[in-house]
Amino acid sequence: MATKRDRWDDLEAYIAALQTALNVANWKVTIARDASDVEAWADINPHEQNATAELRISHDFWRQTPEMQRDVLVHEVLHLVTARLDQTVEALEDAMGKVLWAVFEPQYENATERAVDHLAKIIAPSIPLPNFPKA
Repeated sequence: MATKRDRWDDLEAYIAALQTALNVANWKVTIARDASDVEAWADINPHEQNATAELRISHDFWRQTPEMQRDVLVHEVLHLVTARLDQTVEALEDAMGKVLWAVFEPQYENATERAVDHLAKIIAPSIPLPNFPKA
């Protein structure tokens, strides 16, 4: 009897290969089986001090095309490149105060998301497509 491929194992292997391709293989990425935020196909949460991160994907991720899955995963792994910069900025919240932070933080988040997305669009076509078992 053939064993069914486990999509989570395939995702873990794809992320490891992606980390190597993007030169962030020093990070230990754990894939949580909890769903990402409802507004995102996936999200990644890098630890503040250790080179560890937790990746979550949405339930709908598995239904996307391989191209879309690749684009989403490249985007998320690229957040490891910007993680320390993002964390440095986030550490300024208390010093800036609530009002200034409320104005600044959404602008910074949008700018970094746009930068990561731009890089992902450049890089993703050079990355092999995933071949995850269908949902």
